[in-house]
Amino acid sequence: MISIGRGRVGRIALSASAACLLLTGLSIGAAGSASATTYKKTLACEVTDTGGINDRSFNASAYLGLKEAVAVAPKQIKKEDQSTPSDGTESTYETEIASFVSQHCSIIITVGFLMSDATWNSAQANPKDHFAQVDNGNSSPGKDGVAVKPYTGTAKNILGLTYETQQDAFLGGYEAAAYAVAHNAAAPKVATYGGEQFSSVTYYMDGFYDGVQYYNTKMKPKVPVAVLGWNEKTQKGTFINSFTDETTSATDTTAFLGQGATTIFPVAGSDGLGTTAAVTTWNKAHTLKANVEWVDTDGCTNDPSNCNLFLNSVTKGVTASVKAAVLEQAEGKFAGGDYIGTLKNGGAAFIQDHGTMGKANSAATIAEVATLTKGIENGSIKIPVGGK
Repeated sequence: MISIGRGRVGRIALSASAACLLLTGLSIGAAGSASATTYKKTLACEVTDTGGINDRSFNASAYLGLKEAVAVAPKQIKKEDQSTPSDGTESTYETEIASFVSQHCSIIITVGFLMSDATWNSAQANPKDHFAQVDNGNSSPGKDGVAVKPYTGTAKNILGLTYETQQDAFLGGYEAAAYAVAHNAAAPKVATYGGEQFSSVTYYMDGFYDGVQYYNTKMKPKVPVAVLGWNEKTQKGTFINSFTDETTSATDTTAFLGQGATTIFPVAGSDGLGTTAAVTTWNKAHTLKANVEWVDTDGCTNDPSNCNLFLNSVTKGVTASVKAAVLEQAEGKFAGGDYIGTLKNGGAAFIQDHGTMGKANSAATIAEVATLTKGIENGSIKIPVGGK
């Protein structure tokens, strides 16, 4: 198990004032039918991150958004994708993006924080081309940590798609804590780990951690619920340095289970399949059953064979935002800026899964989660990120 506080934590959050100014470029769920809307000939192209299109996580979500946009107007909108899992190197991303530039794609969608440099560089080199990037805000990634030209400011031809996933992860943390106390009150523990230490990963982990602390403060269990794998205050925790290493994720998960964790929250894309495999094996041999909180997508939809393991799913609106970005491009309404997904606007969503573990939650816990959701949406509950 690698327990570290790695460098290069990406900054995807915007200040509250900036968010108010930049939430104008994307209308989620507002697209009309093809017969009611005039769409131009559009070629929408997507570069997937490591894990590929079938990662059952954010790559798959982005690709689904691409397909749903095509389905709205199949005669006008076409798609191209890079379905071969990237090796995660800057040169590979740049090659893949350049290939789509040469194909005269109307909009190029890049998926994942790792592509921030390549996307920015391509946008700067091709100012007439349009880009949308998942898990990246519209701001320069900087060069070697230094903001020097051309690594400053924002780009008019980039639409950043970011999500305040600390909000729904907070609900997941609260629910995991409630389960831990209900089933192991003498030593309640939960755990989370990340693929790599990017803000798009740690925001989930921050929210989960804070949800557990909120439970401890509000419900005052005799033994406070402990969080393994992450400390929001110090920003240190467990990362396996990959989004495609199911072997290491299974090993780390088994270690967490051995320490008494009853819920595992993997923020690591397809690595989560290593977690579900480890929990399945563990539950066959132990009376105290553990569960998993799935990330990015609805676990019961994307991994139905493991539905009974999922306590809930902590998701982000990648599909809807990618679909909307493509449709607005097709309508001739593309605008650079930032879309920020929240619980309130549907860009982040907490899903109460319907399998065995999902049904294990008490009615009181589910009711409290509903109350907390309203508090987050109306701003009375604020969730810090980044150790603030």
